[in-house]
Amino acid sequence: MSGENHNQTGLITKVERQKRSPHRYNIFVDENFSFSVHEDILIKYRLMKGEQLEEAGLRQILHAEEANRAYLDAIRLLSNRLRSEHEMRARLKQKGYDPDIVGKTMERLQNEKYLDDELFAEQLTRQRLESQKKGRYFIRQELQQKGIKKDTIHGAMELVDEETEFRMAFGLAEKRYASELNRDPVKARPKIAGFLQRRGYPGSVVSRVLKQLSVGKQEEEEWDADEIGDEF
Repeated sequence: MSGENHNQTGLITKVERQKRSPHRYNIFVDENFSFSVHEDILIKYRLMKGEQLEEAGLRQILHAEEANRAYLDAIRLLSNRLRSEHEMRARLKQKGYDPDIVGKTMERLQNEKYLDDELFAEQLTRQRLESQKKGRYFIRQELQQKGIKKDTIHGAMELVDEETEFRMAFGLAEKRYASELNRDPVKARPKIAGFLQRRGYPGSVVSRVLKQLSVGKQEEEEWDADEIGDEF
């Protein structure tokens, strides 16, 4: 991955801290640059000036450096947001790491509790429902796309209660379609139904929203969950 010369063995003649990456060091063997490592690997393998570097030891060092690099890449990805195990595995493969490195990195992240699909599914569900005001079908589909197992998705869906969905859906519809409801509630209602369905709300929730929205003195149509249906 790094494009470095990984074949040079012999006597370490210089260890030089990188200017742009102070946690990384360049290793020179027989006066020639050979490879660079993170300071954790430098310390673990005692890479100091005057040490003799054998071929077997070099292979071990470079493998450890690659594993450490993959781990740090994963931590950087997680610093932006939580990720599912499926997402993380795909990103590490995309970065070009060998399957063995990917597998060991995944195992380390799981052991250190950086990866937890149950926690990921719960947090994504709450965030999509409460912050983005998405319905259960939209959330379920997103979890499936992120590689979450069926039983884990089922557990996350237990966090979604119809009253919360109704409150979110009603607020969305009332705010977005207030003027249309005032002008022509009959025409507004199917628009509202389609809008809420696309956001993943079940027919039962959409039906309740439509029945509760103020329609002035216009004649109300009968809307029920069976007629509305579910798109997801």
